Amino acid sequence: MIVDGKKLAAELEERLVQDALGKKLTLAVVYVGDNPVSLRYINKKKKMGMRLGISVALYVFDVVITEEELMKEVENIVADKEVNGVIVQLPLPQHISTEKITALISPEKDVDALGQNPLVFPPVVGAVREICKHYGISLRDKKVVVVGKGKLVGKPAAEWAREEGGEVEVVDRATKNPTEHFKSADVIISGAGVPSLITPEKIKEGVLLFDAATSEMSGKLVGDIDPACVDKAGLFTPVPGGIGPLTVVLLFKNLLELARRR
Repeated sequence: MIVDGKKLAAELEERLVQDALGKKLTLAVVYVGDNPVSLRYINKKKKMGMRLGISVALYVFDVVITEEELMKEVENIVADKEVNGVIVQLPLPQHISTEKITALISPEKDVDALGQNPLVFPPVVGAVREICKHYGISLRDKKVVVVGKGKLVGKPAAEWAREEGGEVEVVDRATKNPTEHFKSADVIISGAGVPSLITPEKIKEGVLLFDAATSEMSGKLVGDIDPACVDKAGLFTPVPGGIGPLTVVLLFKNLLELARRR
């Protein structure tokens, strides 16, 4: 089964239109460097903001900005009373600590749920949750392999899967023989950002595959999971068109939720 993320996202977006009606909201996006994949997602956020009548303010900084300079800029953006939500577009340059920067976003404006004590659900994992809900999938007593330990996918996905009753194993660069983990998995949630990391010979029949990674290869967006895996999978989220569109909608859903709370 191939998940049509665009269709599910469109259905969710329809519900948000009424929620956003008449509200003057601004989403601030902090962007450092020149990452083509990040730019694509920023453009999608801007387009959705236009459809919902929500302003998307883009703050662009050169890759050579120091960590201290960026921290000051983010503090000022968060403090702006006209800004209702703040996103730090990841990844950041290696010389800047993601942990330090995201910690500056107050929970009341943390739409990505990357900071401390978030008040909303992480959008990427929220997309996986929406897909499970739509197809009536339960993770209880299933072996769930989460690929990566990142703040956007790996860490929150592992926490959520455990809460749902899954038997969670986390695979990262330090894991020996990761294929052995893949082969025994009932569910794989991948956010490593390594094209074709998971191929058909590494998985079992009927596995549920959630590809939450995006990389660029030859000018195209690709995920961690080889598209050929669809023939063995019980469920497959393609890249692009799977989890990505839902993530963008859920970002704005979080913005509206935080605005209600305030």
